Amino acid sequence: MKKLIALFAMTLVLACGQNTTTDRSYLPESVGSINALQVVAPPEIWSGAVGDSIRSWFAAPTPGLPQMEPIFSLSHLAPEHFTDFARSSRLILSLSLADQDTSGLKTNAFAQPQLMAVAQGRTQESLIAMVHTQKTQWIAQMKAFELKERQRRTQISPKIPEGLAQDFGIEFQMPSAYRTAASSKDYHWLRKDLVSSGTTNILIYTAPLSMIPPQAEYPGQYIRHIRDAVGARLLPVEDDSRFITDTTYVPEVSMEVIQGREAIVSRGIWTLSDAFMGGPYLNMAIKDTVNEQYLIVEGFSYAPSMAKRDLQFELESIIRTIKFVEAPEK
Repeated sequence: MKKLIALFAMTLVLACGQNTTTDRSYLPESVGSINALQVVAPPEIWSGAVGDSIRSWFAAPTPGLPQMEPIFSLSHLAPEHFTDFARSSRLILSLSLADQDTSGLKTNAFAQPQLMAVAQGRTQESLIAMVHTQKTQWIAQMKAFELKERQRRTQISPKIPEGLAQDFGIEFQMPSAYRTAASSKDYHWLRKDLVSSGTTNILIYTAPLSMIPPQAEYPGQYIRHIRDAVGARLLPVEDDSRFITDTTYVPEVSMEVIQGREAIVSRGIWTLSDAFMGGPYLNMAIKDTVNEQYLIVEGFSYAPSMAKRDLQFELESIIRTIKFVEAPEK
């Protein structure tokens, strides 16, 4: 009976998720915390090998954090409870056994905005294998979906920092709670005070192209040198300490194209040279061949005893709104 209920719920999901020209403006607004993933699956699937695999993939540690925090915060719901308001979650992963192996991504099936990953398998083994082949793509698309949601929330009360176009030829949008902590023609330091304690921060400055050899096989390894030589000198810190890179953590580095420009994106841990303080950072070094420099935009958090995944996610959502603009006449 449970298998029939699961199959019926899954069939309904697949039917509702098909791309059609039907007007879906009547759909309710989706709900859920940022990076919260609701898993719809029969209890015997969730408590077995399938559930173990899902937890190991979708709740794996988030890169670039000083403590273990999952990529997504998972919650489980049995198919018979997947009704009414429960179907309004923004991110959903639906799993079940069926007569054939099928999988796919559906948007706005029961609410909007909403992204639902659906997988049906003939056996638990085939279900695991199918999700395994899709997990990298699904996680990336879910993260991109959540990034847009975080940016949409910023639009409720947005702010464009002053002076960035003048000094760096860029602009981006951030929540109005941020303020300029310090600035000059060489750097801008933007900051938001957290309700409990601590801050989230964005630091913008430039570094010469020569700091990364043009033929470097692993250009990301030079980001530490830029941070410690240039960024540490600019950020004001008390008691002659320096804002440097923690050498006990190996940063995660990737190459991207941001607004049509090559960029080195790294995630690691910052620390102070002679104090027991630290936290995560996201550093984007964007190549500017015209001015022969790297534009460094870094988001970092100082939040003792707090979870930092979503703090860093907000910073990333801000930085990724960056636009290159023509600097006004000085």
